[in-house]
Amino acid sequence: MKHLLLLALQVAPLALANGQQSLDAICDTAHSLALRQSARDAFDKHQYQVAALHFSEALQECPAQRDILIELSEAQAHLRQFDLAIRSIREFLEQQPTSTSGRLALANVYLMAQRLPDAKREAEGILNKEPDNLAAMKIEASAEYLLGNVHAAESRLIELLDRHANDEEGAYMLGRIYYQEGRMDYAIGQFERVLKVNPRSYKAYDNLGLCYEARGENEKAVRHFLTSIKLVENDHPDYDWPFANLAEFFLKEGDAERAFALASQAADRNPYSARNFYLGAKALCQLEKTDLCLNWLKRSSALDPGYPEPLYLLSRTYRKLGQDGKAKEAEARFRELKGKQPHRSK
Repeated sequence: MKHLLLLALQVAPLALANGQQSLDAICDTAHSLALRQSARDAFDKHQYQVAALHFSEALQECPAQRDILIELSEAQAHLRQFDLAIRSIREFLEQQPTSTSGRLALANVYLMAQRLPDAKREAEGILNKEPDNLAAMKIEASAEYLLGNVHAAESRLIELLDRHANDEEGAYMLGRIYYQEGRMDYAIGQFERVLKVNPRSYKAYDNLGLCYEARGENEKAVRHFLTSIKLVENDHPDYDWPFANLAEFFLKEGDAERAFALASQAADRNPYSARNFYLGAKALCQLEKTDLCLNWLKRSSALDPGYPEPLYLLSRTYRKLGQDGKAKEAEARFRELKGKQPHRSK
């Protein structure tokens, strides 16, 4: 019996080694790397379906490279295939259960999937082992804020910035919380802090535009939106927010021509944004280009069926065209979605 036990102990590592060798033997490293790079390029262009396909193919070419599963899960999450994304990360964690990068990826997918208690739990688990993990602190703060725990989120980010005064993303996140909570002076302070760290932060300029607009300082708002646009025009061709934000500003000012021009640019940069098409549709309706307005509204609703605002305008547009049945259907859907929206207290 003792002899058999010793033999088993000798054979087990050999079997594992042989299994790893078999994985390595079928690993076409060069082809896998090429597929992986292709997937990353597609991901950067927001072509998430292509990215997910190529990450899967890269993994098939080289099953031993398990970290591909983390990148695959990120592409799946952006496709809103959250169950698949979670499954991919868990498959990675089966072999590397203590991997911080794997745990962070899982926490981030939970956050994207709005599984906020799970995201918070995973982030806290990382912080118990690595109290200074910046990414985990940010995920926890985001989960806390979305759970309605504004003070906890603010405290976590202040703690982060006390330890890492020049953390650009932390200051940006805190500024966003202050903006959402209507604390514009505090928000402006954080976005200006970002600019001290990175004078070319187009996101900070864009959000300063929103802050000044909220304070009624329209000239400052436009100037900051335009600065953000200038910074992204050539170097960040897929960043659409300042175009959309300035389009919305001009809609409020009654300048539909300029609003549509900006919304069109936003849609060209990010053709997957329901908001961009909604803003363009609003401008077209104000310009009395009803048929085009209808096309843009349909596109907006198709991109995000859970976005209520386009449905309200769609109802009015159908009614204007005499299509009362479709108007009532769109209005009913609008009311249904508005009724489901959470009302988070500050």
